[in-house]
Amino acid sequence: MNRQEKELNNLVKANVKLIQIVSYETLRVHGMLIHVSQETERDLYVWNRVEGIKKWVGGEKGFDEADSSTETPASALDFYNEHDNIILLLEDFYPDLTDDKPRMIRTFRNIAMQNNNNKTLVFSQPFLELPKELEKDVHIFELPYPDFDDLKAIFNKVCEPHNISNSGEPDHELIEAALGLTIMEAEKAFSLAYIENGQLTGAEVPLIIREKENVIKKSGYLEYYHPKETMEDVGGLDNLKEWLRKRGRGFDKSAKEFGLTYPKGILLLGIPGTGKSLTAKAVGNLWHFPLLRLDMGKIFGGIVGESENNIRQALKIAEAISPSILWIDEIEKGMSGISSSGSTDGGTTARVLGTFLTWMQEKTKPVFVVATANNISQLPPELLRKGRVDEIFFVDLPTEKEREEILKIHLKRKGRHPEDFDIKSLAEQSKGFSGAELEEVVKEALFQAYDEEKVIEDSHISTAIEKTYPLSHTMHETIVKMRQWAKSRAVSASKDEPEKLEDKGKDVPKLRQESYNNPFI
Repeated sequence: MNRQEKELNNLVKANVKLIQIVSYETLRVHGMLIHVSQETERDLYVWNRVEGIKKWVGGEKGFDEADSSTETPASALDFYNEHDNIILLLEDFYPDLTDDKPRMIRTFRNIAMQNNNNKTLVFSQPFLELPKELEKDVHIFELPYPDFDDLKAIFNKVCEPHNISNSGEPDHELIEAALGLTIMEAEKAFSLAYIENGQLTGAEVPLIIREKENVIKKSGYLEYYHPKETMEDVGGLDNLKEWLRKRGRGFDKSAKEFGLTYPKGILLLGIPGTGKSLTAKAVGNLWHFPLLRLDMGKIFGGIVGESENNIRQALKIAEAISPSILWIDEIEKGMSGISSSGSTDGGTTARVLGTFLTWMQEKTKPVFVVATANNISQLPPELLRKGRVDEIFFVDLPTEKEREEILKIHLKRKGRHPEDFDIKSLAEQSKGFSGAELEEVVKEALFQAYDEEKVIEDSHISTAIEKTYPLSHTMHETIVKMRQWAKSRAVSASKDEPEKLEDKGKDVPKLRQESYNNPFI
């Protein structure tokens, strides 16, 4: 009996009358309840609105033929009230537990107050949803994703019909690749991998990951990202790089034995185009962890309770495939509704944030969060509190030395040799440019050289710099204020002191919405 079965068994023995199991895995729920019914010596019955009630009889037959006269929800509850020493599982019963079904809700409340000690009502559904009247009467049992041992059992099950020899231990990486899948999804992934390659070894890991990507993509709010970027692609940010290198060792087994806890995550704040998202991608390559990108905007759904369930499901998947990295890009945009205090979204944003922050505070699985933000003013203060994340880094405009590195990186990417250019002079000329703007400068110079049918030279890059009006000019006041804010509230991602910027944007007319978007203007 595994940990989940033991917990469910204890609930039944403790005479908990109403239990809600939250899971997509029907067969897994059946298997758990079969073991519990055998342990507690009770009869197990399962109801759904298509077949009615059927009894578990065991053996080759499994479930007895269903009683079609018990297809209605009312008849299922009558059956429960008329029988003793049973466990009755109601599948997908939630449509009958809505606010417009007061009689049904009252029936469940009456069951919760019954004195009998030998019957339990269990209802399973893929997401958490309960009317408020039943919140105190129902015990919520959320079934986690299968762990490593569960997936090993599925692997062995798949091996049998294909006559695959599994006398030894299955490939560790193959089983690990399936973490985050349900039992049915894992079974399908292993079977497809075997059908495609005729074997189930470490060589099939990419096939399992491909199936996992498809499953994760279906959620709509998570994306399995394959980072090609490395820390070599990030110019400057030496403080941040060194911090990540050291914290990466915190996931070693020896680190836990030493007394360290798993690193929680970081918040990267700063000016747009300075490499925050690029760094998030590079961390996945640095630590060789799966990288999941969470789209906070897609978390929010139109149905009451859907948003909260979405964030819980996303976090469950991240934990299931841990050690992993959860990347949340421009987190302030997803949390922008927090400022309404519930007046415009019914408090949904606040509840989603509360769920996320509680998880950040209490998580024990090795899931490292990398959140980025451009607009500091839109971030909820709760997120900025020390302890939620390990560190808050401010990513400023690159210094001259860092601009040299960035220009070299982009020239190498385009197949050019940096030593053929006067990098130092170009870095001096591009003072105040962000990393993204330097990339565009190199692209523009290449276009110009191609149009002239010449080899790209310093003059092409210099001309492109002159034609570019960087963000540091249009957002001068904002950047100055951001630097003042970050001086006492964040750690600089760079080792070098930021360069003082000239205010060349005094006479540039500003649109009204610019002042709305930038609180420091």
